[in-house]
Amino acid sequence: MESQKFNKLLCKISSDKHALVPIYQEFYAKIILHLHIRFGKAICPEDVAQEVFAILLNMEYREYINSPQQWLFSVADNKAIDLIRKQHIELSLPDDLKAPPQFEISTPNIAIQLAFEHIDPISRQILHMHFWEGYSHKEIAAQLNMSCGNVRQKASRAYKILEKFL
Repeated sequence: MESQKFNKLLCKISSDKHALVPIYQEFYAKIILHLHIRFGKAICPEDVAQEVFAILLNMEYREYINSPQQWLFSVADNKAIDLIRKQHIELSLPDDLKAPPQFEISTPNIAIQLAFEHIDPISRQILHMHFWEGYSHKEIAAQLNMSCGNVRQKASRAYKILEKFL
């Protein structure tokens, strides 16, 4: 829709609510798709799109809008962000999860214990979680707030150190 036609329809909305229909038909699906791509399942795109058109109905001061689609997408983005902020609930972690866990590797083999002393604590924790507890690298990365690639790299280096000492 051309910006001139869009702005004429916006001016008519205050006296004729049916002037919103062509704007709705043109942009509703585009707004839904934009919100779905941008925010995923964090919001209900239909609700946000409805709020965008409610804003259009209730606008009092109407500036000339050069790019209607871009303007509508910006309004939709701002409404979605507001909605996400309202839904945000702060969760507090239990005390035992606030500090990173300390792992003691208990094994009867002295050579393994000595080899583990040459590995930094984070890599030791990664090996423990992967080898003894069965976590995947992706799960370890999520728990330690690290990238999956970083976890793989630290695990690989730790295994090389173990190979060298064993």
